[in-house]
Amino acid sequence: MLDIEIEGMTCTACARRVEKNLNKLDGVSAYVDFATEKAHLQLINPLDPSVIADAVESAGYRVGTGKSELKTLKPRLIAGGVASLVAVLLAMVPGFQFQHSNYIVWAAATVVIFYVAWPFHTAAIKNLRHFDATMDTLVSLGTSVAYGYSVYLILAGHTHTYFETAAVVPSVVLLGRYIEVRARKSATDSVRALLSAIPETATVEIDGKRENVATSSLRKQMIVLVSAGEAIPADGKLLSAFASIDTSTLTGESLPKDLQTGELVTAGTTNLQGEIKIEVMAVSSSSRLAKIADLVREATAQKSKLASLTDSISKIFVPLVILIAIATYLIWFFLGEQDIAIKAAISVIVIACPCALGIAVPMSLVVATGIGTKKAVVVRTPDSLRLLAKTKHVFLDKTGTLTDGKLAIIKATGLSGVSAEAMLEKASAVAVTSKHPVSKAIAETPHDLVATDVIEVAGNGLTGQVDSVMVSVEKPGSYQNQAELDEALEHAGPNTLVVVAWDNVARGLIELSDKPRPTSKQAMDELKAAGFSPYLVSGDNPERVREVAEQLGITDFKGHVSPEGKLELLSAYREPVAMVGDGINDVAALAKADVGIAMGSGAHAAQAASAITILDDDPRAIAFALKLGKRTYRNILQNLGWAFGYNIVLIPVAALGLLNPMLAGVAMAFSSVSVVANSLRLKAGN
Repeated sequence: MLDIEIEGMTCTACARRVEKNLNKLDGVSAYVDFATEKAHLQLINPLDPSVIADAVESAGYRVGTGKSELKTLKPRLIAGGVASLVAVLLAMVPGFQFQHSNYIVWAAATVVIFYVAWPFHTAAIKNLRHFDATMDTLVSLGTSVAYGYSVYLILAGHTHTYFETAAVVPSVVLLGRYIEVRARKSATDSVRALLSAIPETATVEIDGKRENVATSSLRKQMIVLVSAGEAIPADGKLLSAFASIDTSTLTGESLPKDLQTGELVTAGTTNLQGEIKIEVMAVSSSSRLAKIADLVREATAQKSKLASLTDSISKIFVPLVILIAIATYLIWFFLGEQDIAIKAAISVIVIACPCALGIAVPMSLVVATGIGTKKAVVVRTPDSLRLLAKTKHVFLDKTGTLTDGKLAIIKATGLSGVSAEAMLEKASAVAVTSKHPVSKAIAETPHDLVATDVIEVAGNGLTGQVDSVMVSVEKPGSYQNQAELDEALEHAGPNTLVVVAWDNVARGLIELSDKPRPTSKQAMDELKAAGFSPYLVSGDNPERVREVAEQLGITDFKGHVSPEGKLELLSAYREPVAMVGDGINDVAALAKADVGIAMGSGAHAAQAASAITILDDDPRAIAFALKLGKRTYRNILQNLGWAFGYNIVLIPVAALGLLNPMLAGVAMAFSSVSVVANSLRLKAGN
């Protein structure tokens, strides 16, 4: 497998052209992913890189140099913003105009046409070579005609020109392109963040000696040593007698998993206690975490329908506009009205110039983002908005999303005549020396006692001397007051249970779990009131998931669900679904869902794979985000409808010679103002 970066692609049609050229090469099977801007090649025989580069270039594109497209676009966007502002102020606001100010407008438009709009011109030429037309063609054609005709007018002594049109259109469309590229970059960011859980190096044992090697060089049956606190580099089989593993990267659950000899460990999870020895069963590139990363790539690669909507319309619209302009010129020319022929043909192209179309999507997104940010909600990916209007089912992760994700004591029961407070103080004194999550939670209890001779028994618990008494903080076992303990266990909830004992008598039972966030119940009520059906999914034990679901009023829930299991659940629904999560274990599901929503304090990979991020972790923002998304998408459709409706109505008027170029420019400006005004309507009620 060979992966190469492709530069210069602006739509999915570009990806298909590159793919077609690469598949023509002998012994090459290629798939080009527009979302990640990469070509994935399967080679039967080694191939010279120059041959691959030539195939890409013959399609009109180039092999990547490693420079970020965002870095390439940013200076053009800044230059376009400044030049457009100058052009609009000097051309359309009387208070800023002065003698010969139209020459400054000309200069500003020249910067835009030959620098800012250059990517559109090159893309239009590529499209022309392939007898295709996209939004790039429309931008290039409209602005070039507006600029060229304005040069003619100013040289002929006229004062009214269309330089501001030539400056504004590429700049606002480039803003939309910047938003789109940033959204596509999120797909690759989420994969990188996911795979970053796997360490770059590993300690292997060869002939009794330890060696530090690159994780990528690990092979099956190699023996790997993992110290406490280190991440496991590859999927493998545990050779040590016992291991306590933090699996939160895959399950999202705060409670570690205790494993015995022969059980499987997963790359990216963390060893918590002592050094362990594992036998490699799968290399890092084919580990479970890597497979989840592949699922993320597949899911994100499918989301580009809204981004390519204007391109799809442009394939018909652009050739039609050109044909109408040519027909308009020819009809008026043969009628003997050459002056009208030129003006009418130019009016057709100017009226079709996609200023309103170019800002229809980004303007709505900018307004929606501003509204969302005030309530700590960021709408990051426009593609997901397409399906929000149809979304009814919302899947929610438990730990870190609806609960705080922090293990804490939720109940303490004193036994054998010992108070809960006294029992907890002794337990806390012993637990304070351990780094185990359960011990850390118990150690938060205030105490003035000191434990000595503390011993940690892997897989069982701790013992330590407190006030001349050997105190055990451990898993439930057998004690002299077993009947009393059994009764307490029977009344305990589906939580993590710890027994505190001394002199072989159980002195107390501690229950630990994470707690629902204070606003989670209200959030679920608002979600149901808005017409959404919540579904709680978690890797936690089913009884604990049931308890949380009942507390929050959720009727649909499922526990012991793996990352792959979450994908299966989402795939079972034919209608659009939303997924809310916070951890690496949720990344594939967030990417697969039609709408992914990530909590702000969660893993970067989860945020990168999501369309919406809730910055302050308040679950009440989930319903607000979904409703805002629906309103934003509806607003985008209204903007697009207005932009194209305006063209449908006024192009025939221009073709009939009833609209001179100056009025066409005014009408086009009015269309853009209308789109902006409609976008600002989103602020109503917020």
